[in-house]
Amino acid sequence: MAYLGYSAEEEKELRRKIRESVKETFPEQTATFFQSFGLFYFPSDQKMPEEAILSRRSVVLIHGLDDPGKVWQNLAPVLVKADFNVWLMHYPNDQPIVESARLLFEEMKRLNQIGIQRVSIVAHSMGGLVSREMLTSPEMAYEKAAKDRQVPDVDSLTMVGTPNHGSQLARFRVFAEVRDQFARLTKGEASWLGGVLDGAGEAKIDLLPGSQFLTELNARPHPAEVDQMVIAGITSPWTEGEIKNVLVRLNEHVPKNGQTQINALGDQMISMTHGLGDGLVSVESTRLDGIPHRTIKGTHLSMIRNITQDSQRTPPAVPIIVDRLRKEE
Repeated sequence: MAYLGYSAEEEKELRRKIRESVKETFPEQTATFFQSFGLFYFPSDQKMPEEAILSRRSVVLIHGLDDPGKVWQNLAPVLVKADFNVWLMHYPNDQPIVESARLLFEEMKRLNQIGIQRVSIVAHSMGGLVSREMLTSPEMAYEKAAKDRQVPDVDSLTMVGTPNHGSQLARFRVFAEVRDQFARLTKGEASWLGGVLDGAGEAKIDLLPGSQFLTELNARPHPAEVDQMVIAGITSPWTEGEIKNVLVRLNEHVPKNGQTQINALGDQMISMTHGLGDGLVSVESTRLDGIPHRTIKGTHLSMIRNITQDSQRTPPAVPIIVDRLRKEE
């Protein structure tokens, strides 16, 4: 479903130019907006002496597309109690995934500068693609940078619900963008330019199955020194009947040349209701050749965090991740 007749890559380039133009036109607002991105120590109000930070294992948590920051609300406190240093990575997640990976790379350099030599990464959804891009990009050459002591060694990468082969639902990310910007506004972090500065929707195009980004990423070998694992959910929040009703309504409002893609999206969503996905990402999309893979019961969000603040439930991915990190010690 290209925008105004453009191909996906042409649309991505057009969106990039719009975003860069806004940044050049409003440099002060841009600088202020970008202060909220990077690696932040968790919890933010806790100050630890340098020697304590260096003596503990560090875990970097990387969120996915249009996540206002709640995805780690259950895992992060548990990791702190388990005596890990926890770092939260925030990035303008609607921008191209390659740019987010470059920002992560620069932040890893900063960790190395304060004396952190080894980290483990846990990534949710698109955060796994950001991590894989950083670790495998020939441009960044992470393995060489680690050997040259420019960045910490990455012991492991745990991906939760990562669409390694894309998701058709990325086409409808506008709803998540509204949620993301509203969350920033309530925390006093949003500006009227936030919807553009946070990315002009290029990540949506990177996430489409068969995109140029995913084709190039998946053609690379896995990072040899990084122990990887994928966790996937197998519960869909929709019934087949509900999906078919939505498809009927959608097809009433799109031209005939767009109905084929709508129906393909519906087929993927229906497959998820049959126990093959988490409601946003199919199990097959999460798989990577040669990488251990584990399925658990849960939706794209509920497998890693509780939906309500007062819930006492333990999300099923949390103990798996904590146990995995403890075994690395």
